[in-house]
Amino acid sequence: MSKFNNQVVLITGASAGIGAALAQEFASQGANLVLLARRKERLAAIATAIDPTGQKVLTIPCDVTKDGELERAVELAHSKFTKIDIAIANAGWSVKGNLENLSLADYRLQWETNVFGVLRTIYATLNDLKHTQGSLVIISSVKSYISLEGDSAYSSSKFALRALCESLSKELAPYGISVTHVCPGYVATEIRQIDNQGLFHNDWQDHVSPKLLISAEQTAQQIVQAINRRQREQVLTYYGKLVVLLKRHMPWLLSWLISKMEIKAKQKKNTTSLS
Repeated sequence: MSKFNNQVVLITGASAGIGAALAQEFASQGANLVLLARRKERLAAIATAIDPTGQKVLTIPCDVTKDGELERAVELAHSKFTKIDIAIANAGWSVKGNLENLSLADYRLQWETNVFGVLRTIYATLNDLKHTQGSLVIISSVKSYISLEGDSAYSSSKFALRALCESLSKELAPYGISVTHVCPGYVATEIRQIDNQGLFHNDWQDHVSPKLLISAEQTAQQIVQAINRRQREQVLTYYGKLVVLLKRHMPWLLSWLISKMEIKAKQKKNTTSLS
């Protein structure tokens, strides 16, 4: 029997990509699920595919950028499952562009989801995790170690998550809570089809070579293994591991390679700002 059988797992950003794949993986191991995202219809479809009876899955429309919505979601989770054993802060997206082409509003929009959305998730679930001596999982990025030209908004938000995890792994240890910082490389998800205002574009093609992509399902399997081992950090993909290794031990070489190969963040098309 799986360790996760009948444990309650809360996942933000669960309507697609890594979040949806994590839901499927945990369901296969007998977990009860609390799935949060803005897209209600997508959540419902995922829940039905996992458990048509609805006994082991609760879906809650939730925007992690809005104060109070995570607390409301946790209250609803308690009414069905009474506890939370694992909280996975997965909701996130990327703003691309050089400093001069972005505004403070762009940086705020990026951080509102990628950093403050994570903090809202932590505050809302912390009492549960103390009670269950559970696991807090932050889905970050290899970009928490490296920032490319044109990637300052996204990378700075992920650098902040790495610092947050380093602090919390020590602060929460006395409560028996494990903190896992997950650093995926390029995953085959919709993230590169979302513009700088957070809008999805079905017609945008993924610019990343298939050779560098890992599937969301493979990613989820490895994340669940890391949670099972209560790891402090997990870096995914071979090149992600290489980047982190070089950054820690030979940062000068990594900088030289980036400069020599002229590696930059792919810029997103201009889109109309939200009013």
